[in-house]
Amino acid sequence: MDNPNPTSGADTVLIADDEPHIRHLVGTKLKMAGYTVLVASNGQDCLDLAREHHPELIVTDYQMPVLSGFEMSQALAADHDTASIPVILLTARGHKLSDDDLATTSIRMVIDKPFGPTDLINRVKGMLEQNKAA
Repeated sequence: MDNPNPTSGADTVLIADDEPHIRHLVGTKLKMAGYTVLVASNGQDCLDLAREHHPELIVTDYQMPVLSGFEMSQALAADHDTASIPVILLTARGHKLSDDDLATTSIRMVIDKPFGPTDLINRVKGMLEQNKAA
């Protein structure tokens, strides 16, 4: 895990993906947009970092080792301390989640791979603004 010390005042976004190039691309774009970035390569590491750092948002892949992004999101939602952390789920599988699935997770948005980095950053920004307004 390549995790810098969080910058004071910057929103923290946790990225979880088992593909190094996706972690690098998304992390670089988020840092350039002014966010503090934490990085995990599997669902369990993501869950551990979320519990430790309480990021404002998590961007995770669906299919990962140890815990999938879906399983990690269920664990977040089941934990009172992390239940309010929203998740954007990235999926190459075109996976559709039912309303029942969403009710048991912290997933607030699903984005299919491949995705445009600029579009992802705009969605991250929009979700963070929406959460602050709520």
